[in-house]
Amino acid sequence: MGRLPIPASLKRYLVPIWNEAHRIGWLVRDYSASCVHGQWETCAACGKFRPMLFRRRVIPRRLVEMWGLSPRLAEALARKESSDCSSCGAKLRARRMAAVILQNFQVGLPPAPVRSIHEWTRSPQIARLKIAEINRIEGLHQELAGLPGFQASDYHPGARPGEIVAGIRSEDLTDLTYPDDSFDLVLTSETLEHVPDLATALEEIARVLVPGGRHIFTVPQLPGVAQTFARIVTRSDGTLDHHVPRICHPGGDVGYPVFTEFGSDLPEVLRRAGFEVNVYFGPASSDDLAQVYVCRRPDRQPMKDTVSLEVPAEAQPDRHLPD
Repeated sequence: MGRLPIPASLKRYLVPIWNEAHRIGWLVRDYSASCVHGQWETCAACGKFRPMLFRRRVIPRRLVEMWGLSPRLAEALARKESSDCSSCGAKLRARRMAAVILQNFQVGLPPAPVRSIHEWTRSPQIARLKIAEINRIEGLHQELAGLPGFQASDYHPGARPGEIVAGIRSEDLTDLTYPDDSFDLVLTSETLEHVPDLATALEEIARVLVPGGRHIFTVPQLPGVAQTFARIVTRSDGTLDHHVPRICHPGGDVGYPVFTEFGSDLPEVLRRAGFEVNVYFGPASSDDLAQVYVCRRPDRQPMKDTVSLEVPAEAQPDRHLPD
């Protein structure tokens, strides 16, 4: 026996109700899991003590299949891309970036150090910083937005670098429109992997940083990948050469293409680009993929080697990695 058809006029009212009930159901489940597992923390972004909401469903099955993730790695990636602060929405990677910012740009003295970006931005010292956020980082963005020296941008395909699109500045990491020595701090999160020319992007970031300035960022990185390599290379005529099967974020086959696969040699890649490098919460492991990188432009910029990425013969990025 078939289901009774629902009149279109009734569907208009039932579908929003169904969607909202579904959303609330997931939210109740997320909060309950946080309470059961004791996932309460003080958020380094907003400073509030709140449940951190783990959502395994943020990692699509298709991405797991195409990237060759084991169940353990898929869960670690889900922690990185969720564990949201239930107050400000900062994911684990954003909250860790906040903690690293606090360590690298310290204000306050022990025994009462500043413990959140919310508090940090109230300092007169921080009000003098010049900060660029390239692509919005949920949780950090809203806390930094009130600083006088803060400039935010997103990448809008097809827009001219520096163009204002829907009220937001568009910037291309390979062709930044900011002058030399513009910023004390540049922030990116899960962005560098989507840049067609990593070497040029690193040069541009170094250019717009003041001597001693820092680029604090996260990128996707799996244990077991030894060498950073180009998944896609842009030919001289502008066409793309796919060295390995195409992967997009966030959906695997839907979203922004991944041009660079980052390996455990990433610190050396960054040093060859002229930076002093520190890695926090590292190295990447099967249980923790939320590392934070800090690249400091030296006070005297040294000559840098050319950053060239190759596909190593032994690279098998699309097979399951060991736990």
